Amino acid sequence: MTNISVDLVKNPVIKALIREQAKFPEDFQLNICEDDEMYLFALGNVKNDRDRALVRYYSLGRRILDTVKQIVDWHFGSFENVPSFLDFACGYGRFTRFLVQEMPPERIWVSDISTKAVKFQTEYLNVNGIVSTRNPENYLVDRKYDCIVVNSFFSHMPERTFTNWLQNLYNSLTPNGILIFSVHDECLRAPGAEMPTKGILFSPSSEIHSLDKEEYGTTYVTEKFVRENVSSISSSKAFVHRIEKGLCRFQDLYIVTNQLVREFSSLKFHHHPEGYVDVAALTNKGNLYLEGWAADLNQDGKIEEVQVLVNGNIVQRCEPFYDRVDINLHFQGNEILQSGWKCYLAKDTFSVQDVLTVKLIDNLGGELIIENCTIEFLLSQKLSQSLLGNTNEKLNLVETQLSSANIEVAQAKHELKSSQAQLQETQTYVQKIQSQLVDERRHLAQNQVHLISVQRQLEETQNYLIHVKAEVERSHNRIQAMETSKFWQLRTTWFKVRRALGLAGE
Repeated sequence: MTNISVDLVKNPVIKALIREQAKFPEDFQLNICEDDEMYLFALGNVKNDRDRALVRYYSLGRRILDTVKQIVDWHFGSFENVPSFLDFACGYGRFTRFLVQEMPPERIWVSDISTKAVKFQTEYLNVNGIVSTRNPENYLVDRKYDCIVVNSFFSHMPERTFTNWLQNLYNSLTPNGILIFSVHDECLRAPGAEMPTKGILFSPSSEIHSLDKEEYGTTYVTEKFVRENVSSISSSKAFVHRIEKGLCRFQDLYIVTNQLVREFSSLKFHHHPEGYVDVAALTNKGNLYLEGWAADLNQDGKIEEVQVLVNGNIVQRCEPFYDRVDINLHFQGNEILQSGWKCYLAKDTFSVQDVLTVKLIDNLGGELIIENCTIEFLLSQKLSQSLLGNTNEKLNLVETQLSSANIEVAQAKHELKSSQAQLQETQTYVQKIQSQLVDERRHLAQNQVHLISVQRQLEETQNYLIHVKAEVERSHNRIQAMETSKFWQLRTTWFKVRRALGLAGE
C-alpha cells in the first residue's frame, strides 16, 4: 500500500496549518493513503493543487472533531471518559488522525467496507479495525461501544439498508452509550425533486466511485422519517435529538441514547464561524491589503476578531465593521449585515514566500481557518483591485453564488451539465460587472477632474467678489468725504438759491 508522505520541513504551508489545527503538532500523523477518496475528491476540486487539497482534507477532519467533541463533552465530560469509541464508515482516517490525539488508540475501533482503509488505519494510526460488509445482516460484531460516530454514511443509504444499519448500530451501543450520525435533510434535495410520502429520497449518485451507486448513492430524509425509524428500532425506548446542519453546516446530526444522562437542552452546541477572503492585493507602497467577510450564525454569537498570521505569528487583528448586503442575502434569516472586514499588513512584516493564515475567532470559543497558503499563491488567486460601491456588492454576490454552485456540483454530480451552463453564464456576468467597474472608475476620475476645475472657478469668483466689495466700500467712503467737504456744501447752497429764483438747469 503506497502512502502520500507529507514532509513538514519541505512543506511550510501544511506545517503552519498543523501547528494551528492539531492538539499535539509534533505527534500528528500526516501521511495519507493514495487511495483515500476523500483526499482525491478534494484534489479534484482544486485542480490537482496538492497543498490546497491537503489543507481542505486536514481542515475538514479537524472541523468534524470539533463537532463530535461538543457532544462527547456534553455526555461523557471528555474523551478521556469514553471507554470505547467506534468510527463507523471511517474511510482512511481523515477524522481518526485527530481523534487519536484525544484518546488512546487502543480504545478506538474503526470500521469500513474497504479492507485497504481499515488496514491503513490499523497499521498507521494503531487503532483497532473491523472490515464492514455490504449487507448489515452480515455485520456480526458482538462487541458493544460507548460512543459510535457515523459521518456521512446514512446520507448515502437507500431505505432498506438505512433502517437495517441503524438497527445494527443501535444494537451495538452499551446501556449508557450514544450514537451520533449525520443525514442529508430534505431541504438539500435538488429543486423540483419531490419528496416521497415515506420521507426518504434516494438517488444513485455519489462521489465514491469504488462503490455500487445503487447501494451507495445520495439520500435525503425528513426529520419525521428519522424519528420514526429510531422509535421503531428501539421499541420507543431511545431518546433522540436533532442538530440542524450540525456537521460542517451542511448535514443534520442526530444523537440517539438509551440513557439521557443530561437533558438535551443542556447541550449548547455551537457551529463554526464562517468567512472568506475576497481580495488580496499589494498596494503602491508594497503593503498587503486584505478584504473579506466573517460571520457567526450561532444565537448570541459574534466574531470577536479576525487574526492574520505570517509563518505562525500574529501580525494583524481586526473585526467586521461594515455592511455586506450580499452576505446578508446569502444567509437569509440571519442578522449578519455587518460582516465585512479589511486590513493592511506593513511591507516589512512579510515576504511573498511566507505562509499567510487567516483565522476567525468567535465569542463562544469557536475558531475557523479560512485561508492558509503562501502570500504569493493568495495574490494569484484573489482580485487585485479594490472594488467600488454597489458594483463591489454585486460582484461579491456573484462570487458567492458561484462558490455555492461549485459546492452543489461537488455534492450532486448528476446536475453537472446544468451547473456548468450556469457557471458559464455567471462568469459572463462577472466579466460584464468587471467591465462596468472599469467604466465607473473612469467616470469617477473624470468627475474628480471636473470637480477640481469647478473648485478653481469658485475660488476665482470668491476672490473677484472680495475685490468688488472692496471697491464698493472705497466708493462709499469717497462719496461720504465729498459730501462733507466745503465745496460740496457751497454747491448744495448754490442749487437751493437757483431753485428759489426759479432758474432751471440743475
